[in-house]
Amino acid sequence: MFRKKILTILTVVILLGACNVQATTIAFYSDGVIQEGDEYSYVGVYDDATVNMTGGIVTVQLKACDLSTVNISGGILHAVFTSYGSASTLNLSGSMQANGVEIGRSGVLNMFGGSLGSVEIYSANAANLYGGTISDYLLATSTVNIYGYGFEYDPLAGDYRGGQLTGFWLDDTPFSIDLYYDDTPGGAIIDTYPHIVLIPEPTTILLLTLGGLILKKRN
Repeated sequence: MFRKKILTILTVVILLGACNVQATTIAFYSDGVIQEGDEYSYVGVYDDATVNMTGGIVTVQLKACDLSTVNISGGILHAVFTSYGSASTLNLSGSMQANGVEIGRSGVLNMFGGSLGSVEIYSANAANLYGGTISDYLLATSTVNIYGYGFEYDPLAGDYRGGQLTGFWLDDTPFSIDLYYDDTPGGAIIDTYPHIVLIPEPTTILLLTLGGLILKKRN
């Protein structure tokens, strides 16, 4: 009986402790900041608010909704996404890190830097990649503009059946991105590479233009 009472007390103490561990949630309906020392489980950004994240941690997800803008230049996040139907914008740069980013049907992604795992683009609006690292894969069902030079595509490389794209960002940093492909029976075929638009640096464009003019003159 005494042992049973002790076990009951221990169980209650453990449950009370578990109840005190609650997810920290914050919702921004106006402009705000997430900075070093801040830690949240869930972050929501609504209306036309602009939130600048320069540090801190988001352990579960950051969601951008409505017409909001989220600028992330630092900090660590588990998942980042724009809600479906919203026209929100994510601007990623600096030393920010996230396991995954997903852009909904009307969202916009501008990636200037940072380190990401997977990136999934389902938006009707084009995503723009200028720099940074995508260590897992890029999945796209709509346009993704990639700005750089020295592009090479190997359809047999990579770990996700969609080939691998390599090249250099405009700041001369090399990159390598595995592209996602899926043709599972019963589901929609996802083929990322046809949605990729390679936009070369101005020097490359100039050389291509001059080459075209020379050929035209010769003809």
